[in-house]
Amino acid sequence: MIWKKVTAYFICCVLSLALCGCAAAPEKDIGVPLSDAENTVIDAAGTELNIPESGDISIASVYAVTVPFIVALELSDQVTAINYKSKFWADSVEGLARAGTVGRGIVDLELLAEYSPDVLIHRTNDPNAAQAANDLGIPVMCIRAENIDEIAGTLDLMGRYFHTEPRAEEVKDWLDDKFLKIAQIVRNIPEAERLTAIVMGGEPGVVAGGDMLQSWMLEQAGAISLTAGIENTGSMNENIPAAWTNIGTEQIFEMNPEAIICTGSTVLNYTEEEILESPAWSGLEAVKTGRVMTIPAKQDAWDLPGINCALGTMWMLHKLYPEYFSSEELQTEIDDYYIFMFGRTFDSDYLGYIL
Repeated sequence: MIWKKVTAYFICCVLSLALCGCAAAPEKDIGVPLSDAENTVIDAAGTELNIPESGDISIASVYAVTVPFIVALELSDQVTAINYKSKFWADSVEGLARAGTVGRGIVDLELLAEYSPDVLIHRTNDPNAAQAANDLGIPVMCIRAENIDEIAGTLDLMGRYFHTEPRAEEVKDWLDDKFLKIAQIVRNIPEAERLTAIVMGGEPGVVAGGDMLQSWMLEQAGAISLTAGIENTGSMNENIPAAWTNIGTEQIFEMNPEAIICTGSTVLNYTEEEILESPAWSGLEAVKTGRVMTIPAKQDAWDLPGINCALGTMWMLHKLYPEYFSSEELQTEIDDYYIFMFGRTFDSDYLGYIL
């Protein structure tokens, strides 16, 4: 499968670097369970965790990206406290509806101590919170999911830790099938028809850099990402998540993308209409052709790192190249995703998308 081939290549590269003396100690295979230790895994922060004897343990998280993984691996009934982007998740999953909270993005240590979960699932860039949770005697599993290999690694990690490996394999196979289908369609799009594009964040001038999932999704959908070489440095503006990069509108004007896709995973401080009707933006090819669009859906962001990135990528493919991937084909894939994740379909008006 695609992710297995890439992961194998990555591991070979890491081993080669270690043998060449490029690191003081052997590199760890981040996000993928150790193959030579039966009772431990290594998380995305490089921390070695002991695997519990039983996967039936309580879970807490303040990291919204955790939620789709929990649902996909059928761990919702084990959640004691959680943070989700939309009430949709609680309305759709009974286990999440019963869960409390230990914070929204930032760990509330007092509440964490009160709930005392068996494990806290967290992001990789908050070592202080991880240490504080460890000081409370609560193990911390850090995850990262900014591309398909990291998503697969997270499924491996959680699957082994929670003893749900068969389901993790099933989810990886489902994802692999979807991206193989996307790749087959994209191969039929002539290079001359490939559009240049960016994914814009919560404010104009803020973009997804080359190491973010949204840029990776763009490329999988057949677009040429104009921010592929931009590193995510974050922003001094506290309203802009650190993972996004503020390059400014002038640089976007210089890039002159043929399509501007606005994220659906955070609140926008602007609208598509404002961009399309603004004299300042009128010279851009994306504005001239009306290719300014926001990733669905209002209830369930399709570009949130995790399993639904397949859905967001297919949406991009349809919007950028509708003659190669129709709205009817996309609707079939939308229904398949929700049946796979929730065992049912949802009305488009409720989810908040129009094809």
